[in-house]
Amino acid sequence: MKETSTLLTFSAWTTYILINFFLAFLADLAQWPPRTQNFWFACITTTIGTIFTEFPLYVILFKVWMWFVIAIMDGWFSIPIVKSSIIQVLMLILDIFTMSILFYNFYKNYKTRQIILTQTYEFEHYGPELPSITSSKFWLCIMPPLHIPLNIKVFRDITYGTQEELRQVGKENESYLKLDIYVPKYSQKKDSLPIMLFIHGGNWMSMDKLIPFPQPLYLSSNNWIVCSINYRLAPKNPYPACLIDCKRALRWIKENIISYGGDPNFIAVSGDSAGGHLAALMALTANDKLYQPGFECIDTKVQACIGINGIYDVTNKHKALNPSFTEWFSLEICGKNRSDINKDDIREMLENASPEILVGRKGNLNEELVPFLIIHGDNDQLINIRSCREFVKTFRISAPNSKLVSIELPGAHHGYHFVSSPRTHYSMIAMLRFLNWAYQTSSNYNK
Repeated sequence: MKETSTLLTFSAWTTYILINFFLAFLADLAQWPPRTQNFWFACITTTIGTIFTEFPLYVILFKVWMWFVIAIMDGWFSIPIVKSSIIQVLMLILDIFTMSILFYNFYKNYKTRQIILTQTYEFEHYGPELPSITSSKFWLCIMPPLHIPLNIKVFRDITYGTQEELRQVGKENESYLKLDIYVPKYSQKKDSLPIMLFIHGGNWMSMDKLIPFPQPLYLSSNNWIVCSINYRLAPKNPYPACLIDCKRALRWIKENIISYGGDPNFIAVSGDSAGGHLAALMALTANDKLYQPGFECIDTKVQACIGINGIYDVTNKHKALNPSFTEWFSLEICGKNRSDINKDDIREMLENASPEILVGRKGNLNEELVPFLIIHGDNDQLINIRSCREFVKTFRISAPNSKLVSIELPGAHHGYHFVSSPRTHYSMIAMLRFLNWAYQTSSNYNK
C-alpha cells in the first residue's frame, strides 16, 4: 500500500515538473515569439500566443490548482529526490518566472483599456465606458472566453447573388454567395439602424462567416445590424473574385436591408486579416466598374471602414511581410503563372490591390476618404505591424483632411479578436464608439 502511495505521488510530482516546464516554455513563446517565414509555424505560435496572452488568468488558476494537488498528495516531501534543495529552488524559480510572465500578459491585456481611452477620447460620448478591473461587468462579461449576448437574432444563409450570377459561378460556388444578418432583438431605437458589413479573414483561401467572431455579436447587441458575408475563395476562384463578391453583398444590403430594419444610407465595412484587406479595398474602390461586372451602375460607396490586423500592401514594398509573399499572392491568390510574375500588368494588378497605394493616389487627387479605424496587435506573427504603420503613415500624409484613428494593441497576437477576452472587448468598445461617431456625424443621420 505504501509502495502504491509512493508511486502515485512520484507520478504526480513528475507530471507537475513536466507541466511546469511546458507552461514556462509556452508562456515564454507567447511573450517573445520567434520571427519565422514558415506560415504554419507562425500559425502555431499565434495560437499559443493568443491563449497565453488573452487568458493568462486561466493559466494562473491552473497552476494554482496544480500546487494544491501536489500539496494534498504531499508530493514535495515524499520523494527523496525532491528533498534536494536544488530541485526545490529550480521549481521555485520556474514558478516565479512563469507567473511573472502570465501576470505581465494580463497587465498588457488590461493596458489596452488606457490606450483605447486615449485614442478614442474624442468619441467617448458615442459609446459605453470601458469597464475597469474593479467593476462587476469586467468579470461577468469580459472574462468569460465565450461570452455571447442573448439579445440578438440571426437570419442565416441569405443568398446575395442574382440568379444570373449564381449560374455564372456554378453550383459548387453558390454557398459562398450567402450572408448572415445579426439584428438586436430589443432595440430601444424606433428609427432604422446603421449597418456593418463584416468580412472574415483566412488568407483569402479559407474560413467562413459561421466562425463566431465576437465583433458581429457585440455590435448587433448595441443597435447595429451586422451582415457577415461569405465570398468565393482562392485559389479555385482567383482574386478579384472575392472583392467582386463583397461588392455584390453590399449591393444586396443596399437594396434589401430596409426589410430588416436597417438604414441603407449608412453602411460601414470591417474585416480581419485578409478581410481587413478587402474591407479597405471596399472603401477605396467605390464605384470602380472593374470590380462590379454586371452591376456597374450600382453605388458601392461605404461610409466608414475598420481594419483588424489587416494587410494593406500586397506589393510588399516596405518588406513588412514574408519576402516570398508577393510571389505567393500572385500565384496562389491571383492565379497567375510563374512566368508572368515580372510583367507590368501583374505589377499594376498588385498595386491596384494595395490599399496603401490607392490611398496615395486618391490623396494626389485631393479626394476625401471615408473615416478609417485601424486596429493591429504589435505581436502579430502573421502580418507584421509595420504593414499597418506604413499604411497609417501614408494615409496621414496623403489625406490629412480625412479621419483616421490607429490603435496598436500591446502584446496582441494575430488571433486575439477570435476570443472574448478583455482586450477584445475593449477594442470592440472602440469600434462601437468610432462607428456611432461616424454615423451620428454623417449627413444621413436623422434625415
